[in-house]
Amino acid sequence: MNRRITLLAGLAVLGLLTARSTAQAQYAAGAVYNPYTGTTVAKQAAYNPYTGTGAASTTAYNPYTGTAAHSATAYNPYTGTAAHSATAYNPYTGSAAHTQSAYNPYTGASASSSTQHNGFTGTTTHQASAYNPYTGTSAASRSYTNPYTGTTAHAQAVHNPYTGNTAYHYNVRR
Repeated sequence: MNRRITLLAGLAVLGLLTARSTAQAQYAAGAVYNPYTGTTVAKQAAYNPYTGTGAASTTAYNPYTGTAAHSATAYNPYTGTAAHSATAYNPYTGSAAHTQSAYNPYTGASASSSTQHNGFTGTTTHQASAYNPYTGTSAASRSYTNPYTGTTAHAQAVHNPYTGNTAYHYNVRR
């Protein structure tokens, strides 16, 4: 009888030591669930030992608002290049946003852009910019569309510090 109790107790302890909790299982699978808020966040990381390149991705979802957001980042240690992208969407308002950016430390070049959509007004806005340190040239643009008025506006600016010239372009269409 004493052996059976010892054996059963040993198996129970072994089972407790090898069993994974729900939170650990969710985290190991790349997702984390918060029972208090009802939100789920999925995380995913990647690493390539041959190139040293790393990347990470995160996705979050809130069931109460229906909002979903996704973010991704990549980095290459050999070139030093980094890039980032993020997206968010809310199905109740119809609003969405997306941004992305990149940077190269060897050339010093950088670029970014973003787009936003307002589900209530229907307007969409897009911005973009870029910089080239070798020429010193910087450029930026912005677009705006309003479906209710039928107005579309677009503006661009480019500056070259070597020549001192700055060019502007603005266009409105109804």
